[in-house]
Amino acid sequence: MLRWKTSTFLTMTALCGALVLAQPALCNGQASDFSSVYTALSKDCKAAFKQVGAGQDMPLKCKGYGGYEVRIDYSAMSASLRIQSPNGETAASVSPQPLGYYDKRKVEWRLAKGKPFAIIIRGDHYKDESGNIDADTYSPQNITGTYLLVVGLKGFAYIDGKIDAKTPDANAKAREMADAGFIRGK
Repeated sequence: MLRWKTSTFLTMTALCGALVLAQPALCNGQASDFSSVYTALSKDCKAAFKQVGAGQDMPLKCKGYGGYEVRIDYSAMSASLRIQSPNGETAASVSPQPLGYYDKRKVEWRLAKGKPFAIIIRGDHYKDESGNIDADTYSPQNITGTYLLVVGLKGFAYIDGKIDAKTPDANAKAREMADAGFIRGK
């Protein structure tokens, strides 16, 4: 009986200590206000139109959040990802990537109190991003780095950064960057 009381006392003491330590984060409300949801570009996309003209590539329209949707447009050599706002404006975009790049990617949506304010997506940077795209532009030897791109949505365009994908805890750091930008902009 004494062992059970001691064990219960120690457990309760540990729980109370954890609550005391967590109180600052809970009291300012910021830690619990942020969350993420995802769009899997491999399964959450469909053709944007019923048909396109001869020689044109079919753009994709993908599931989004908070009225936003993901759009992927294609050219002869590249795919461009943009976020479209509920009123049809481009709310955010990222650098073009090679055809097929987004096929197995996810868009991470950062939410504050359930509303999207930024996206995080992986992207490669290439030696020549001047717009002069040719067959060699997107070749593996021209990749200068892979990053997690942190891009703010409408009203949060000042959130614009990147984290080297090789950085330890890169995903957590990208989320921190987005969240810090949101807090700074309040």
